[in-house]
Amino acid sequence: MSEKTREKPGIRSRIVPIVLILLAVALIGASIGGYALQGTQESIDNLDQMRSQAVLHAASEGLINNIAQQARADKLAELRKDKDFRKRGLDEVNAICDGAMNEARAEAEKLYANPVVQDEAALQSAISAFEKALAESSGLSQTERAAYAELYVQLVDNISDWKAVAGEGIQDANVISALGNVAPDLLKTENSHLHDGFVKLARDMAVKQQAKEDAEQQNQLLTVLATAIPDWNEYAGLEKDALWDKLIQEAPELAGGEKFQDALLKAASEHIAAAEKGETIAPPAESEAGADTVSETQADYKYFTPTEALNREETEKNAAYEELNAQLVAIIPDLGSLSSKLQNTLRENIEKVLWLENNSFSARYNTYVAHQATTDSAGAWKMNLASLAKPLLLAGVAVLLLGLVVLFWKPLTERFGVPRTIIALFFVYLCLLAELYNISVRMMMGNVLERMTMYGVLVLAMMPGIQCGIGLNMGMTIGCISGLLGIVLALQFNMVGFPALVFACVSGAVVSLPLGWAYSKLLNRMKGNEMTISTYVGFSFVSLMCIGWMMLPFNNPKIIWLLSGKGLRVTHSLLGSFAHLLDNFLAFKVFGIKVPTGGLLFLGLCCLGVWLFSRSRLGIAMTAAGSNPRFAEASGINVNKMRTVGTVLSTVIAAVGIVIYSQAFGYAQLYTAPRQLGFIASSAILIGGATVSKAKVSHVLIGVFLFEGVLVFGQQIANSVVAGGGLSEVMRIMISNGIILYALTQSGGGRRA
Repeated sequence: MSEKTREKPGIRSRIVPIVLILLAVALIGASIGGYALQGTQESIDNLDQMRSQAVLHAASEGLINNIAQQARADKLAELRKDKDFRKRGLDEVNAICDGAMNEARAEAEKLYANPVVQDEAALQSAISAFEKALAESSGLSQTERAAYAELYVQLVDNISDWKAVAGEGIQDANVISALGNVAPDLLKTENSHLHDGFVKLARDMAVKQQAKEDAEQQNQLLTVLATAIPDWNEYAGLEKDALWDKLIQEAPELAGGEKFQDALLKAASEHIAAAEKGETIAPPAESEAGADTVSETQADYKYFTPTEALNREETEKNAAYEELNAQLVAIIPDLGSLSSKLQNTLRENIEKVLWLENNSFSARYNTYVAHQATTDSAGAWKMNLASLAKPLLLAGVAVLLLGLVVLFWKPLTERFGVPRTIIALFFVYLCLLAELYNISVRMMMGNVLERMTMYGVLVLAMMPGIQCGIGLNMGMTIGCISGLLGIVLALQFNMVGFPALVFACVSGAVVSLPLGWAYSKLLNRMKGNEMTISTYVGFSFVSLMCIGWMMLPFNNPKIIWLLSGKGLRVTHSLLGSFAHLLDNFLAFKVFGIKVPTGGLLFLGLCCLGVWLFSRSRLGIAMTAAGSNPRFAEASGINVNKMRTVGTVLSTVIAAVGIVIYSQAFGYAQLYTAPRQLGFIASSAILIGGATVSKAKVSHVLIGVFLFEGVLVFGQQIANSVVAGGGLSEVMRIMISNGIILYALTQSGGGRRA
């Protein structure tokens, strides 16, 4: 009896996963059947028939819309001639016009919605020819535009001084040579057709740079003008030349500003007029010269030049469309009377039917159905099943994974932990959803690898803090600010390349040493409350440095506020310095996934260094002091010293980590920007399997991959599912804070003393 009682819970616990697995098998089987149906001749013929219907619908719909819109316009013109038109309300006028439009649409649909095709074979042949020409030209166009876009982004992301590249007096050949130094692929023979376009790009960028510098200089002179003159009444009545001479005598900073003389004299006249009224004019606000906007560079195809091969393909495509258009006009004669604008719209609509980014069976079928294409009822279910093959397969895989996770829940969670198991499953589901929404998983995986190099060292900075016993080091922002100071120093001295990167890392690490030591002493006095104190300290230090960034004596005009001449800007571009230096070093693509070799190698070296340290005598002592302080003290280990070592090491790694983060991001952000980095790093390492008292290098690597993977895929899927997107930041906050809360509940809140 007791054995039966013990067996029942086990059997019941397996019912749910068994049902899920059987359901998954059924879905996968249906998917296999759908894929098999896609290759049958019947399905291919039905799809071609639906394609013809969709093309005719796109053509007739354009004509019907034109007739309906014209009827509405004619009715509105008729109403305007009525003497009582103004007495009618807007709602009444719209109702009458809409009624006329709907009536005309209904009549037009009777005439054109179901056109009779006399020669089905000729129509399908014309459609196939245009579809083939469209695919060839569009494929070549995508290839050439992708090559152009890669060069464009490479140039724009890595050239900071366009005037030095394409300023006045620089010959086109020298411009191309300078651009080729930044993007060597531009000098290849196959890209020679792009040279003229990129020369124009460089010259336009140089003009924009000069205009921006002129605007900043003019605003600075206007500020000088507004603040340097004590009494404007003394300048009343002076002529133009006399006024300018007196202004230069009073404010010598204006000398050399003849380029802006008219604008300065106009502003002076406004100040004089205001002074006569007893008023004053405030100087321009400094915030107007704020930091650059940080966003991903998008290629501007205004400078794109096609090859001769692409031009030939375009010519052939135009000829194929003319043949198709002739067939459509023969079927619906009134199409020939459309205006050129409507003819262009008609062609665009037909191209949208025939050329899809995803040219799969399902995508074509769904597009044709959206254009009211149908097939005979006997084969309708087969076409539906064939179109659902991919969703059924993805659903089957998702259900199968869920069933396996439920079946092996206990051993999985015991080995990997609840957070890592759930997040890993969630990440796999996001990959499946990406496939469902035709989002490139390969491209997204490349982005995940780039973000791993971006955040990896910062997450690694959490490991020594956990090992030494202070828990999650939310005060790592102290090291981040030290690293940012190293970056600013490199920018101050106009350093570039690997020397700038090394200098920023070393100088940031040096600055972080005394700060980390002082921070560790505070934590040693507050044992048991380290995570609370570290959060307060981290936030407070960020706030303190908001004042420090404004007071530090930097004077490089590239990094300070130009109007006041002091204080650092919020965001600093690293283009032309060491932006993307590691990511581009030895980078390559495999299976369409971009691998940032340099960044991954650096992360690997840092992880190796921390792992070797944790295996050293000092590292073992530090880990022992963190895991069991009382036993460590009994063994003769100085626990406070080990906590200091771990805290300082964590701070130094964070200083290096923010430099690597900034080079991958392409910008260095000061003031409040580093405040949330501690939460991101904490949640990432906890997702990897670490706890508040135990951490390994594997936890860092797995955690940062899963955390960034969820965010990268989640953002794209959210943008596809929800209009406007914007869910990625909400997802990040939920995951970060949820994982940290879970870790704290698992820690039990006990003191390690």
